Amino acid sequence: MVLDDKAKKRMGVICFIPVVCFLLSFIYWLILVLPLTQGHQVPSSIVGLTSRNYDTFFFILAASAIITAPVFIYCLVLLARMKNLNEAHKLMWIVFLSVMAPIASALFWIFLIKDSPRHIGIYPDIA
Repeated sequence: MVLDDKAKKRMGVICFIPVVCFLLSFIYWLILVLPLTQGHQVPSSIVGLTSRNYDTFFFILAASAIITAPVFIYCLVLLARMKNLNEAHKLMWIVFLSVMAPIASALFWIFLIKDSPRHIGIYPDIA
């Protein structure tokens, strides 16, 4: 596989999309909760605020998860096809991608794709 600068940038954009989506979800939650920190609010007010805005927050998190799933599969397929990694290293990345998918996809690009050589040996399929 040939990884020129354009291909690496394209992969970087794809791998950072889940981080941006979940960051937007967190910012939305902070926008909801930060006004409560200005005064002496009872703890149940956070629960009430979250329950009143649950539909929107659930929609944003569900959209983030749906966007993350194909990126997760994309990273797994790239990882499985790479010849330059041994099986233990691949297993570590598979577990890390499975547990921390949004963050791990960005780290996958940073550590394995960004500084990789122009030509990477790959298997023809993942079987």
